Amino acid sequence: MKLPEKIDFSEHIIGVYYLETSLSMEKAAESLAGEQSTGTWTKVYTETPEIHEEHGAKIVGYYELPSSDANIRRGIVILAHPTINFGPQIPLMLSVVAGNLYEMKDFHSIKLLDLHFPREFVKDFQGPKFGVRGTREVLGVFDRPLVGTIIKPKAGMRPKALADLCYHIARGGLDFIKDDEVYGPVKYAPLEERVPLVMEALDKANSEKNEKTIYAVNITDEVDKILENHDQVIKLGANCVMLNFVTAGFSALRVLAKHTKAPIHAHRDMFAAFTRVPTHGISTAVVTKLARLAGADQLHIGAIQGKLYEPDEIVIASARTCLKEFHNITPCLPVSSGGQHAGKIAINCKLLGKDALILAGGGVLGHPKSIEAGALSMRQALEAYMKKIPAREYAEDKPELKIALQTWGEVPVTF
Repeated sequence: MKLPEKIDFSEHIIGVYYLETSLSMEKAAESLAGEQSTGTWTKVYTETPEIHEEHGAKIVGYYELPSSDANIRRGIVILAHPTINFGPQIPLMLSVVAGNLYEMKDFHSIKLLDLHFPREFVKDFQGPKFGVRGTREVLGVFDRPLVGTIIKPKAGMRPKALADLCYHIARGGLDFIKDDEVYGPVKYAPLEERVPLVMEALDKANSEKNEKTIYAVNITDEVDKILENHDQVIKLGANCVMLNFVTAGFSALRVLAKHTKAPIHAHRDMFAAFTRVPTHGISTAVVTKLARLAGADQLHIGAIQGKLYEPDEIVIASARTCLKEFHNITPCLPVSSGGQHAGKIAINCKLLGKDALILAGGGVLGHPKSIEAGALSMRQALEAYMKKIPAREYAEDKPELKIALQTWGEVPVTF
């Protein structure tokens, strides 16, 4: 097969795909390129050479991999998608790079592994309005990783109980509190009641500890309600908003990012429905890039040594995707969350570095002594790491940390 002699990569998004197919890899690449641009199952006379040249997806290359099944070929296909086919937007772009291909019976499995965006395409996106720097400016903390917690139980907290909980969490020294993803603008805890009570509680705690705490209030809703929810909570004093961006949509996140007056905490719940299978769907790397492109200021990346399915190397790769150079797009803050506690602070800090937010729900709220002790144990573990002292040694005269380590254990690190 003759490959294109020249591709202007400034005018194409490069998609990298894993394929399992009964076709030859050459035929599979041709089918994939045609289905996602100007082609269909048979020749049509309206697809002129001029249209195909300008709008057809181009095969950059394909590589066959070993297969244990003689009837199934495995391989990598790389396509160049002309940006003229969708312009500077995410919904239509996703329809092009990851649309009908999953429905084609010739493809037994297909996974979009990565997308590479040209500067000309990315320049029309704002990305995070606050990002790492803006989040740190809200807190006034610039020299260490951040630690926080998640509201538990996941549902059911009434406003007064929530405010009391947040007061004790903040008193324990945590930088960050977020609503759980299922705790949104619900009738039993309406935003207009809970936000003022929580912010009043945090103001009290802040004055007592001489530090600040961020509260990310979940404003996830129908698309036409999200900006209204944002404006309401900002007026009530909120210093951060949260959006479940997979269920709400990448475009909902982008619209919110253009509008927001506070950092956006982007939660990726439901993403694993299309990322978890190794050979099918869309990779975590793509989800992370798109969330940053759309404007996430803080982005969930999985959990180091946590309860989630992704191994540490994938979590680390997502963190790097949040922070590395991406044309004009500001870095966003990676968030490690899921099965965390004080005994895992050191390994998180070592693997993710200074620019990370580490969240522990049960690891704070389940502390045997008290909620405030759970929060304090996280700060003590962070202090130990910053001083390059093993947590168990540092905990000798710190009962909060000592109890946490006795309860949940410790992932040891070398300094």
